[in-house]
Amino acid sequence: MKRHLLLYALCFLAFIALLKDSRRDEDKARVLMPASDKVLSMTFQRLNQGENHMCRLDKTGMLSCWGKNLKGQLGNPRFALQSEPQTLRFNRPFSMMEGGADFSCALTMAGQVLCWGDPAMGVMGDAGVRAQSDIRPMTVPGLSAIVHIASGFDGVCALDADGKVFCWGAIGRSNSRQRARVFRTNSRPEPMSLPEPAIHVGFGTHHTCAVGASGAAYCWGFNGMGALGDGTVIDRMRPLRVLNLPEKLATITPGYLQTCAIAVSQRVYCWGANYENQLGDGLRNPAEDAKRLSPGRVLGLENIVQLSSASHTCALNASGRVFCWGYNEHGSAGQDPARYPNVPVPMPVALEAPVVELAQNEWGMCALTGSEQVYCWGSNKAKLLGNRTPERPWLPVEISFPQSVAAR
Repeated sequence: MKRHLLLYALCFLAFIALLKDSRRDEDKARVLMPASDKVLSMTFQRLNQGENHMCRLDKTGMLSCWGKNLKGQLGNPRFALQSEPQTLRFNRPFSMMEGGADFSCALTMAGQVLCWGDPAMGVMGDAGVRAQSDIRPMTVPGLSAIVHIASGFDGVCALDADGKVFCWGAIGRSNSRQRARVFRTNSRPEPMSLPEPAIHVGFGTHHTCAVGASGAAYCWGFNGMGALGDGTVIDRMRPLRVLNLPEKLATITPGYLQTCAIAVSQRVYCWGANYENQLGDGLRNPAEDAKRLSPGRVLGLENIVQLSSASHTCALNASGRVFCWGYNEHGSAGQDPARYPNVPVPMPVALEAPVVELAQNEWGMCALTGSEQVYCWGSNKAKLLGNRTPERPWLPVEISFPQSVAAR
């Protein structure tokens, strides 16, 4: 009898393992719910979010990258704009990757973080060992059991399995017209003083936020337009709690000068800069309400599972539809800029296939479908739409990958 019970138990565990494997590709489309004391699982992310370069992970963990490569952030020695994805054959599979202005970082299945590209501002996390741009992915020392990474313009943060957050590179530095009054750089990963374990971390252009196990949010960095949500416009180098949140959060997505987040109800809230309709509240003259210091709900969005944000924000719902709002001069919000220089409320993007993941760049957005296709729209200054700029760049363009990669 005991043998039969043991056999049944083993079969059940094998079934659960197979079920988990089958859902890995959908992991990004699931909203993390607040946990009691630690992160639920490792994030599987297939598209990076570099400022002007993009990479896609295939199902085996191999990378194909394109766009700006002036500092080696694409991981190959051709230091130039590259309009066609190039396959990178690193010697280990990744679970996700992120990118900043001139660098890239990736998370391995073993929970290690590797970075490459321009080492400026300490983004390699190696205490300044590398002084020149390097295309070789090198392990960031002092980190283990990492389950999620997030990057900004020139900084990176990592979340470990116990809910601890470590950051390196620049914290609070702004390259915008609103210069940061104070910022600091870490040349190696430093722990952030959060009052509770984190379940999610997001890095905008110049500020960072984390969601705690309780569903509260904490932000730090540049705060010129109130993106930290602490009721001020004072830069903070240490995490402070976001005030006046109407409900518990699941994930958080800092953007350029604003922050948006998904609540456990799968509704969306935003705060910070609003002069280009970044808050999606429908104002016809957003300059009259240029910033908002408290979270407000973005109406018209339900069942949202992912956000991706720069000066524009796009939301992915559980059905695979994409809605965008905010800055749209180059069509980055998926609408004709002649009609909508800024998109005041979330509007649908013309994508036919259901989407499973989003990734923004400085002036555009890319989407990954369930059939492994990637579509991008917005500015083509970094050749992220290919060699030829489309006549209507606000309409998604399919990216062609090397046949050997697409076939996997």
